[in-house]
Amino acid sequence: MSSPRTMDVKIVLFVGLAVLFCGASGARRGLHADSGVKVFDVTQYGAVADGKKNCAQAFIQAWNAACHSKGAAKVVIPAATGAYLSGEVFFAGPCSSAKPLTVEVQATVLAETDLSEYPNGQWFTVQNVDGLQITGGGTFDGQGQTAWKYNSCGHQAICESPLPPSMVFDGVNNSAIQGINLVNSKGTHLNIRGSHNITFQNLNITAAPGSPTDGIHIAQSDLVTISSSAIKAGEGCISKGDGVRDIAISALHCL
Repeated sequence: MSSPRTMDVKIVLFVGLAVLFCGASGARRGLHADSGVKVFDVTQYGAVADGKKNCAQAFIQAWNAACHSKGAAKVVIPAATGAYLSGEVFFAGPCSSAKPLTVEVQATVLAETDLSEYPNGQWFTVQNVDGLQITGGGTFDGQGQTAWKYNSCGHQAICESPLPPSMVFDGVNNSAIQGINLVNSKGTHLNIRGSHNITFQNLNITAAPGSPTDGIHIAQSDLVTISSSAIKAGEGCISKGDGVRDIAISALHCL
């Protein structure tokens, strides 16, 4: 068994790092200034934390209402004794709400085990959004154990898994994601592409031993910061595709 590794890598940081943390700090200030923030609770759109009802449409409806609102807005997946079940979800922009638009995940969200629930091959996707804050300490459980046998990549070093990643950030700019847990994704846990000035902090990514999953994959993005996080995935910690510039990685524990 390999020993835990701590990565402290800074790649072409200079001005980019300052821009990133200024953006993240601004997002945090917006989150704490709850006065006047309109809350969009997913349970008000039909989500039930019983681990049985597919809450995908409730999540999408809450997002759409917040995204197209005026003023400060926050989508909340509230804490519950049970877990929310969900198939494929797209949080699509652009949004008209004030920045940052916050998504606060307080609970556990379970992925549907039926692969037909992912017609676009992704679980949670945020697309074309500027000024996003995701926080809350919640967990996205991909329930990948039943799907890993369908991974045609095996243990190839370079191969795009046919299984859906848990979270995809596609064209997401000036945003901060912090304090989120990703567990047992079917494919890659976190996929970042076409994004600019985006910070990931205090993430905890874990998968069962021997799982054919990666932690984070980055492509066609710049000014990406990953810090104070832990990754224990079956295949790898962080991988990089084409078109990646100005990455900052610090205090990353690859277990």
